[in-house]
Amino acid sequence: MWEFWRSRLSKGKTRHRRRGGSDDDTLSLSPMTSRSLEAPLPDIQVGAAPENSTHVYFKDMIVAASDDSEEESEPSERGTANSGSDARIPRKVRRRNRVDRQKLIIILVGLPGRGKTFLCNKLMCYLNWLGHDTRHFNVGQYRRVQKGAGEVQDASFFDPTNEAGLKARHHALMAALEDMDTWLEEDSAQVAIFDATNSTEQRRQLLRNRFHGKRQYLFIESICNDPDILQQNYRYKMMYSPDYKSTEADKALNDFKERIEKYEEVYETITDRNMHYIKLIDMVTGRGYMDVNRISGYIPGKMVFFLMQVCKAGVARMRKIWLTRHGESEYNERALLGGDSSISPAGQIYARLLPDVIVDRIPLTLEGATMPVSVWTSTLRRTIQTAELLPFPKLRWKALDEIQAGIFDGWTYEEIAEKQPEEYAARKRDKLRYRYPSGESYMDVIQRLEPVIIEIERERECVVVVAHQAILRALYGYFMKIPLSDVPRLEIPLHTLIELVPTPDGRMAEERIPFNIRKSMDMPARTTMEKQFSEMITLSVNREQA
Repeated sequence: MWEFWRSRLSKGKTRHRRRGGSDDDTLSLSPMTSRSLEAPLPDIQVGAAPENSTHVYFKDMIVAASDDSEEESEPSERGTANSGSDARIPRKVRRRNRVDRQKLIIILVGLPGRGKTFLCNKLMCYLNWLGHDTRHFNVGQYRRVQKGAGEVQDASFFDPTNEAGLKARHHALMAALEDMDTWLEEDSAQVAIFDATNSTEQRRQLLRNRFHGKRQYLFIESICNDPDILQQNYRYKMMYSPDYKSTEADKALNDFKERIEKYEEVYETITDRNMHYIKLIDMVTGRGYMDVNRISGYIPGKMVFFLMQVCKAGVARMRKIWLTRHGESEYNERALLGGDSSISPAGQIYARLLPDVIVDRIPLTLEGATMPVSVWTSTLRRTIQTAELLPFPKLRWKALDEIQAGIFDGWTYEEIAEKQPEEYAARKRDKLRYRYPSGESYMDVIQRLEPVIIEIERERECVVVVAHQAILRALYGYFMKIPLSDVPRLEIPLHTLIELVPTPDGRMAEERIPFNIRKSMDMPARTTMEKQFSEMITLSVNREQA
């Protein structure tokens, strides 16, 4: 309430005279001064303020229209009765530079092989998918770009006593910071992830001095003490690190361990409780805990919740996520939007073939057992029927229902172009944000799919998602880091199984398995197939009821 009135009254303000007072009889009040009960009530409505007033009257309180703590002052030539004509009193002249709270810098901290790249890629996927423009600035990439011809950056390069190495790494640091500052000046930029070890208090203080009073920032430190997980992470690192691209595996692994030892000599964990930080202790193993200190705000709060879910499944958990549209529906045959139609005979064939393919591709656990699988569908008939024969537990999500076409439900796009050309043109101009009249946009769909994404990320088992084209475009766009503007035009064909496998760096490996469904079957064959499918559905329903 106070900030609202201060912003309304901070421009062109003058001192407010008391009722019946002279020109020199000014009101001198602190920002939060209670009005005396014995004083006469001013002729002002509750919550209102006179024109050009410096204060707001609210119930039994008088509040300053501006926050003086935000302003600087300088001496004034004007004297007072108490101090004499030569005295100099403060006079407000200008506001300090405010912290840009529309931008956020995430500073990663941690030794190599502790999951920083995994966390970075996951946060990039999540925040960009929600519409918060996020970019990654990796100091290691700048170091490799600036590498001189013939220069060797082995473990000795990272020795804290190597002056040449320290100079080169500092140069890479400053180059990354300059690029990040330049990008953050763009209007669309919102979140920058600064990826480096940042392993000493001195380095972190340098960053704090650079950002403090200018932009919001917080630290995310990843700590891992599990030797088995570390050995696994080191080997995964050798698969993806450009530093060891052409190095023999064992030699690369030994050099990487030596590099970590150099960092460990000077490593200092975050202990300053005055800092804004999220500390993940063994969270990448799926069995750790989180230390959250002085974190507030919309995006930081969502990040805390998101990291809790992502880390629950662990970094190196090798599972699979399958995405598939429902089998061809009766509406698909007629190119109609929306509806709740059943699947066609061709869709029934796909429903029969799908279980065998998925069962053959289920991964094994470390103990050699088959990994558990769950099936998620929408509440519409065509997805339920497609998943009916899958021999796994099933869950129906209202959030997985197809995008709502509103008044165009049951129309074709040709009919929309003919009868509602303005709507057709508006959708063509901006398919991402276009909202069907009385329906939804792709951005609406993304918002309601956030709980689905959170649940998939925290699951330790495999998941089969049987849904609709717009829904799968949004889900696929999240997992594959597709720019939002491209999501509405992604190709998600019918009768195709999309298999996604998480990689240790937080990305996804993809494989598409198309099914050979003959749509031009002769009628007797189609009738026989339809009958067989109906019998199998009946048996499946009876088993569930039993």
